[in-house]
Amino acid sequence: MTRGGFLRLFIGLAVSAACIAFLVSIVRGENVGQSLAAGNPAVLLPAVVLYFAGTTIRSLRWRYLLGGKPSVLLLFRTLVIGLMLNDLLPGRLGEVARVYLLARNASIPVGASLASIVVERVLDGIALITLLGLGLVVAVATGSYRAEAFGGVLVAVAIVGPIFVAATAVLLWAARWPAGARQLGHLVVRPAPLRPRERLDRLVDGTVAGLAPIASGATGLTVFLLSLLAWLIEASMYFVIMTGFHVIGGLAAAALGTAVANLATLVPSSPGYIGTFDLALRQVLVGVFGNAGEEADGFTIVVHLALIVPVVVVGLFFVWREDLSLPELRRRV
Repeated sequence: MTRGGFLRLFIGLAVSAACIAFLVSIVRGENVGQSLAAGNPAVLLPAVVLYFAGTTIRSLRWRYLLGGKPSVLLLFRTLVIGLMLNDLLPGRLGEVARVYLLARNASIPVGASLASIVVERVLDGIALITLLGLGLVVAVATGSYRAEAFGGVLVAVAIVGPIFVAATAVLLWAARWPAGARQLGHLVVRPAPLRPRERLDRLVDGTVAGLAPIASGATGLTVFLLSLLAWLIEASMYFVIMTGFHVIGGLAAAALGTAVANLATLVPSSPGYIGTFDLALRQVLVGVFGNAGEEADGFTIVVHLALIVPVVVVGLFFVWREDLSLPELRRRV
């Protein structure tokens, strides 16, 4: 691992440790245990079904971003393996694995895969900001919130929203004016030594070419709507689990919780986003919607496990079907 990789790992672990330490200081284990015991585990089956339905929508979106070449089934398998590795390994190595597996199984150029993943991340950010806005509208319409806690949510929107809007503008510019984007990319990598620079130049060319699908307005709108649909389905998963674990706030809490918790995963953290995800979700449920701490803590634990355990199990199965072992895949990425 490079020095930069070690630094990112250290920062991520430190941030997660700080979040976990804060949670431990305010969580009462016996009350959380009672909250979990009073929950209805039957809601987990439809919740997991919803999660994989959302993953299927993301696979369809990925196919649009790749120009419709690989099958949705292959992309679903690749995406699940990537999600599994992100939950188990540091540094979001699942994204690297997705690039490797598409090159191995579908001969998709590295630049095209990389471009599609960058666009995915930006689309997810825009969709989450939209979902957060929808949650705020529903909360205001139903009166199911604590007004004094809204300020923090609005500040988060004001900070994060412009970042994703700017990133979207840059990607659309690069897709519509690829010559200028290639020139800028070559200028950025020019200080590198000759041999690495040649590889980086090829990567720049491939990545810019991979942005071509979003140059079409119809395709751009389609992939955004698919992104929003995928996150709406995931918010529905949160809502279903809420009904079984006595969390109040309804659809507004599900939408806001999904948006804020997943935006929090942008902060460096440990594999599986442990700590950052949990603290953000708990703060929404307790601070904005007035849930008791033990109900919010129990719900957060269940949601996080529902997001990690099924995808790890299915991902490991797909790795086995790829005729790879997890250590071998880790070496190759």
